[in-house]
Amino acid sequence: MLKSITIKNFKSIADDTIELGRVNVFIGENGCGKSNILEAVGFASVAETYTTIDAEILYTKGIRVAKPSLMISSFAGTTKKPTIEINFKFDDNNTIDCSLHPNNPNDINSKWKKLKKNTSIDLFIKNFLAQNTDKTKSFDEQLNQKELRQIINSSEFKQLLEQEIIEEMKKRQDFSFTQEYNILNNYLIYLLNTQSLRGIPEFINSRNGIHGENLGSMIAELDIEEMKQLKSYTYFIGWLDDFFIDKNDELKYKGHKLSQSKSLLFFRDKLMLKKDNIFSSENVNEGVLHILFYLTLLISKKTPKFFAIDNIETALNPHLCRYLMTEICKLAKEHDKQLLITTHNPAILDGLNLFDDEIRLFEVRRNDNGHTKTRRINLKPDVKNEMGEKYKLSELWTRGFLGAISQNF
Repeated sequence: MLKSITIKNFKSIADDTIELGRVNVFIGENGCGKSNILEAVGFASVAETYTTIDAEILYTKGIRVAKPSLMISSFAGTTKKPTIEINFKFDDNNTIDCSLHPNNPNDINSKWKKLKKNTSIDLFIKNFLAQNTDKTKSFDEQLNQKELRQIINSSEFKQLLEQEIIEEMKKRQDFSFTQEYNILNNYLIYLLNTQSLRGIPEFINSRNGIHGENLGSMIAELDIEEMKQLKSYTYFIGWLDDFFIDKNDELKYKGHKLSQSKSLLFFRDKLMLKKDNIFSSENVNEGVLHILFYLTLLISKKTPKFFAIDNIETALNPHLCRYLMTEICKLAKEHDKQLLITTHNPAILDGLNLFDDEIRLFEVRRNDNGHTKTRRINLKPDVKNEMGEKYKLSELWTRGFLGAISQNF
């Protein structure tokens, strides 16, 4: 699991370190840099996979792409740095460093290059050399050998080595490398769009489903136990009796949906007559689609172990947000997932147990210099209302006791 992130020179983040738990919720006023935190992780995850990075690759991770000169921090009265620096520390104390530099700072389509080593592949190379070369020489001394340096720096060697490492580690049942590589390599930022969840073709613009495009296929790929667990949450929606996948899309020909949606996901309403109680994804209410997507993300073995959700409260009733967040925290532990979450809905906070060190809440703000900074909120402030009752976290936020609100009015 990822233990901490240090981000330097990325968008509004000049220099900030965040000590992470399993479920990490970020709150703050609009434009304070919450999404920038998620995107910085995504940028570095791309660097773990690709030697050269372009705008299209960044977009598939859920990153808002701008001119490199805007993606590298630029603050009045300071000298602009040429690179973005991101460091990861894992719970086994392994670290991965990324230093990213654009070919052309003024071209939005510019490619980016990874300058530093110490990626997960480089960590393996270091261990490989320690086991297979002269153990009396240091790693740096071995790298100074001309032939060895040429081999290690060749892109062909790294591409080949990447696959061989994973296969070899699987054979040895030593997953320390594979886990760290996959944690970052598979990281995605999910920002759901209702029309994408409905399977409307003109809104299907991401091949990895970051906007909800693949909800039906995610559910279809669940095994028996995973499906059973997902269906145990039908009580979240009062009218919902069941949901299912129409594999052959036969219901379309029975008038249950237009040809606009590609989704094969259908729903039964227990409050309606049985002959007329089936809804397709294109006409079911949007809340059930968002809920099923989040729960499936947590339950499925095939979804990333580490991911982010931007604006998790979209389309959800505040009361539901509280209970959904409580279940998300439980499922994250049960299925060994790690999450970064942003929200503007105070009700989300009422589902958090801040006495649990794995559940962390962060205030995000911009200081007087415009730099994004995070502050962990460890415990609820001991504040009571006129009746002598303690405020809920949601109330503490809206009343200004947690920070993370606008100071302009």
